[in-house]
Amino acid sequence: MKATDLRQALQFFDPQKPLENEVELREWFVQRPRSPRQRLRTLLESRTEVGDPHKILLVGHRGSGKTTELNKLSAEIDASYHTIGFDVLEVTGRTTLGYEDLMLAVSTQITRDCIEHGLIPQPVSEPLREGWQRLHDWWQAIVAGRDFERSAGDTSVDVRLKTLLGNLELGVKHSADTRADVGDRVRAQMSELLRHLNWVVEQAEKDQAKRLLVVIEGLDKVDLDSARSIFRDHAPTITAPRVAMIFTFPLALRHSDDFHSIRQSFSSVRFLSNFCPHDHGKPDQVGREALRQLIVARMEERLLAPEAMDVILDMNGGIPVWLVVLVRDAALYALERSAEQIAQEDAVNAVRDLRHDTVAPLGREDYEVLRARHRDHRLTNDETERRLLYNGSLIEYPNESPWCDAHPALWSTLERDEG
Repeated sequence: MKATDLRQALQFFDPQKPLENEVELREWFVQRPRSPRQRLRTLLESRTEVGDPHKILLVGHRGSGKTTELNKLSAEIDASYHTIGFDVLEVTGRTTLGYEDLMLAVSTQITRDCIEHGLIPQPVSEPLREGWQRLHDWWQAIVAGRDFERSAGDTSVDVRLKTLLGNLELGVKHSADTRADVGDRVRAQMSELLRHLNWVVEQAEKDQAKRLLVVIEGLDKVDLDSARSIFRDHAPTITAPRVAMIFTFPLALRHSDDFHSIRQSFSSVRFLSNFCPHDHGKPDQVGREALRQLIVARMEERLLAPEAMDVILDMNGGIPVWLVVLVRDAALYALERSAEQIAQEDAVNAVRDLRHDTVAPLGREDYEVLRARHRDHRLTNDETERRLLYNGSLIEYPNESPWCDAHPALWSTLERDEG
């Protein structure tokens, strides 16, 4: 499945769409050097009955392909795990989160998914019926006074609960008053929320061949103060559910003084490194070839002139989302010329647009720090550097030894200003 013309390439190079279905993962996925996916698979599949389920942090740049890697992992462990994945930003509609917002999302997503996929037996036996009713009544008390649409009274208690939780999520997402009120109730009854959530997990995993794996994405994109509070101050709560969990984690916090204490609350921390088109400013042929494969897996190579390919490989920073953006935007410029192939000038124009977007949030001090890192490639836990990692204008690379540099789209600006 490859694009045979530039208009089709626009569809196949969508920066907002990770690889998720079987065909895309089979035909478009490219194995990156140093991927932690196999180690995560081994860790998850080696779990025994003794000990708590794994709680894992997956660290990486925004746009580095964490969602695609997690989707690939989910497909590879499908025989052992039923994966419940969600983006907390999509569920809550916010980038400023409290731990109670996260725990509410975790609880509603797990419970609704287990009902939708029939992982919990229907409430026919008396003990199970009572458990379902207690669960429904507790959630009903949490939303007391809220005018949510409810299922018809003759539906089963599990269906009524699924409807209630769906409406609760919508109400919290779209109403600040509902979010504040429900958040207060959840915070006051967090121990009860965890008790009910663990009952759902226990029932879903009972007599099943598969365990549950909860993948929580989006936490690498929330504002850093929210992320710090959630992971540092409330780690005991967010890791309390008795289920295997993977959290995406902000790269910037990995370079903070808080990281040492945070990592002790999790069974494993894995870093998803970028592809490496450069090594301390010099071309890295292995990384460049892997990035080239990302392109030619989705489009016929004849649609991209060799000179244009070189520009895109040089300027994407080793981050897949920027590679996809550059190919898409270069294709748009080519189509604007009524051309059938992306030329060097189209790639240069796409890089210029990316440069303008990358420059927009930078202040005077940011330029000085980026210029210094472009010279020496040394990364510290300086607050400004953490912010630049967060907004993507500073990029960390592994190679043989870790190093950093400004985003390649900024190089010409930094070097010109220095001269």
